[in-house]
Amino acid sequence: MPEQAMFESDEILWFNAPKWGEAGYAIPNPAGKTFTNNALIFQLHASVGRNMFELTHRDDVKFTVPPHVQWLFDLHQLIISGRKFLADNARADNDTRGLVTDHVKPTPREFLVYPVPYFAERIRQPHIRQYLEITLYMLSEMMQHSENEHGNVVTTRFAGKMGQYLQEILAQMSMRFFNKTRDQAYAPDFTLVEDDFRAYDPSKVMTSVEMTEERPPLQWWPTENDLSQIRGISIANALTFAERWPAPTFNSRADGHVTSRPQPSGGAAAQNEVSGAFIAPAGQAPGA
Repeated sequence: MPEQAMFESDEILWFNAPKWGEAGYAIPNPAGKTFTNNALIFQLHASVGRNMFELTHRDDVKFTVPPHVQWLFDLHQLIISGRKFLADNARADNDTRGLVTDHVKPTPREFLVYPVPYFAERIRQPHIRQYLEITLYMLSEMMQHSENEHGNVVTTRFAGKMGQYLQEILAQMSMRFFNKTRDQAYAPDFTLVEDDFRAYDPSKVMTSVEMTEERPPLQWWPTENDLSQIRGISIANALTFAERWPAPTFNSRADGHVTSRPQPSGGAAAQNEVSGAFIAPAGQAPGA
């Protein structure tokens, strides 16, 4: 294991709870911002987190071949509903509509998180893992945003920032699987339509190698009863199991070395430090 870093980290956090840590589960990183006064942000955060939780426990994630069209359709629905939520609730600085309270304040609420398989190639489908990664960034950003101090109000600045993450997932998915151009996919009002899903044929946009599949390794996979244990847990509780995912030693050292070879002056100790770098077997965590 690498030495303890002198700084904290904004990385996606490893959820190293019993059995879940061995499967490389992850949670977003709140950077200490575990609560919100904002009911709208709480609602959006929980909705996005739970939807991605459910999507990443479908069989589509176990294979390297493209996901079934229903998986992509449901991800698309998450994006569209998220964008609508932001558009419906965002207020410009000169917008006088909406509720403003005079004498009451909201009770702070701890965020709920939905740990998801992420590290150590637990998700074998590379594009699904990319969309999950962007979602974890979004959830982390949402918890750290200053508008969590406000009650029942989100501004167009918050909506614009969160909308960027949703747009990025939609654009990447549309260009990769639906043969859309970059200009089309990044248009502000772009959405996929029914004809796009009906015409879904990944063989037209992917190589023959990407369309072939090796059977996945035999791994345990959680049942619904298992998942109920982590479906929406307090971020404060989740953080008691949170750690940084181990990186190879030569990546975590900031001493100017640019290769993994030990320096001549280091002797046997340097050799052992480099050769002891952690390399996780597929689907496993350190020490599993």
